[in-house]
Amino acid sequence: MRKRDLTTIADLSDQEILEIFSLADTMGSLDRTGPESKVCAGKIMATLFYEPSTRTRLSFESAMQRLGGSVISCPDMKSSSTAKGESIADTARVVSSYSDILIIRHYWDGAVQAMAEYADVPVINAGDGSHEHPTQTLCDLYTLRKEKGELRGLTVVICGDLKHGRTIHSLVYALARFGVHLITLAASGMELPQYVIEKLEREHHYSLAPVASDDLHAVVTATDAIYLTASQPHQLALFTQVDAEIQNRLTRMVSGLKFDAFYVTRMQKERIRDGSAGTDGGYPRIDERFLKERRFKDTVVMHPLPRVDELSQEVDKDRRGIYFKQAAYGVPIRMALLKFLLDALGSGKPRSAQKRYPQYENPEPLVSQCPNSNCVTRTEIDSTHPRFEVLFTGPGSGLILRCFYCDHQLKVQYVGHTKSKRYCPYDAALGETVRNWLKQKELAIFDSIKQAEELGYEPYKSGPQRNIMDAAEIRVAIRQMSEQIYQESRDPDRLLVLGIRTKGVFLARRIAEELEKKCNRKIELGEIEIYGPGDELRRLSSSDLEPSTLNLKDRAVILVDDVIHTGKTVKSALSIIFKSGRPQSVRLAVLIDRGHREVPVKPNYVGKHIPSSERERVRVKLRDVEQDEKDKVVIYSIISPDVSQAFNPQLNPDS
Repeated sequence: MRKRDLTTIADLSDQEILEIFSLADTMGSLDRTGPESKVCAGKIMATLFYEPSTRTRLSFESAMQRLGGSVISCPDMKSSSTAKGESIADTARVVSSYSDILIIRHYWDGAVQAMAEYADVPVINAGDGSHEHPTQTLCDLYTLRKEKGELRGLTVVICGDLKHGRTIHSLVYALARFGVHLITLAASGMELPQYVIEKLEREHHYSLAPVASDDLHAVVTATDAIYLTASQPHQLALFTQVDAEIQNRLTRMVSGLKFDAFYVTRMQKERIRDGSAGTDGGYPRIDERFLKERRFKDTVVMHPLPRVDELSQEVDKDRRGIYFKQAAYGVPIRMALLKFLLDALGSGKPRSAQKRYPQYENPEPLVSQCPNSNCVTRTEIDSTHPRFEVLFTGPGSGLILRCFYCDHQLKVQYVGHTKSKRYCPYDAALGETVRNWLKQKELAIFDSIKQAEELGYEPYKSGPQRNIMDAAEIRVAIRQMSEQIYQESRDPDRLLVLGIRTKGVFLARRIAEELEKKCNRKIELGEIEIYGPGDELRRLSSSDLEPSTLNLKDRAVILVDDVIHTGKTVKSALSIIFKSGRPQSVRLAVLIDRGHREVPVKPNYVGKHIPSSERERVRVKLRDVEQDEKDKVVIYSIISPDVSQAFNPQLNPDS
């Protein structure tokens, strides 16, 4: 029988969510003695909780019993065969043979998806690591709809730990689908992850802009706010300089908003590793001040619970505090969901239409690793089949892999063709060729040249290469850019030189050294890593051994990269900067400007302008990275007439 799982909120279409809400309306007034209360008679639900739970587990068990079904439960998997080393695949196989539906909570991101692949019965995600919690999102949406009548056009302020909170990640995707305006107030170092923001932009067309949170400071202690909206577009995120006029317009826009709900979350201490998130600055907190503000007289307060000290008990007594009602709605919503999924068994009803991207599994014995250290594919290798969704729309028109299990992303550096056993660096000009390789299942992806060559791959030939800058010219360009930066910096103490990893960091270091000579003081240095396993933004000490959290508030940021082409890399870097603080200004310095901009980003400081065709590749080589090379900039053809067959191995496999 065809089964339906719910591992992510994307497994349900908008129409199906509304259908579940309609079912929940009937469940709320269900006659406990009538036939509807027996719709799950004879069915068994199993709950497997690898992490503690009160509301989710008990509301699911209550829901099943109210529908006439029965429950077998393992509320503490430490007391199960997991303690003996049983894999999640084996657990899923065994327990699904005892039950008709599985409810699973796990501490690994993507673990529920992995278990769903081995279970013979429907599987529901009750929370997997920091990834998603789709049934909590159904409760949240249902509560909002009950309180406000309609979701579209509402404005919801989401507060707290947005980095580790799985309820938040599911919720923002769902709110975006239903046309809700979002304002985020994150604790310092706990901002919404970049992969979540990019998914909002890519799939829901939400734009991003920083907004000073002065309008909310009267209620919530926090540093900054981000405004995400699909209905009021803007372009602030595309400008490196913080324009006062645009900022004032955005601030007025936010000041005029009617706040419909505050969604408050606790700090997810169980997911915060030492040094992985800064806690400096105030953690957003709703207290009695909220109750006194006239502009929030109709603003409801929500919380997925449990709370710690981010939500005052004073709010409990006010009609706007609806979090206990929100928890109570968990029973009818989960009753409706159980009926929906069990009714779908064997019905032949197709899964909801989702926007699917092509999937990739490495055909080579070398397993591509998800950058997320808590991903199930990193910990349960035998229970997972590592695969990725392929996105051809990354920064710099890059090739991005998104983990099928946990949604984390990595940028592809090298691609290979399995039949010809050749490899090359990925470039946007190769997009169609790589799409064909992917379709034919002949695409291999490598993290490094060493990886490719260890598997017997040889490099493709490229067109003629010519030097366009040598080491001396690069030194002069860096000195000139540094001089310009120095002349335009009113307060050197506020300077922060921020390099985009990898080569942008080494150039940033050299610029910082030049500025230190001119200013006769230490210049703070940091790096941005757009796709990486850890924090996206960090300070670099002189030894590079002690990275720590950066404070961007009111800083004059100099963002540094080696080459600007489409501008997408810079746009992603800017979104990381703006969500992490409110700099006084951001100015862009690049060694090479190629042109061909897809987004309107203009560098403030440029070492050399090199108009080049889309078929050409410009590469900055630095001694810090290629240790057998001298500093230089080279340009060469990806596909030129004399090697036009090189990237079509079916026509020219021996090139």
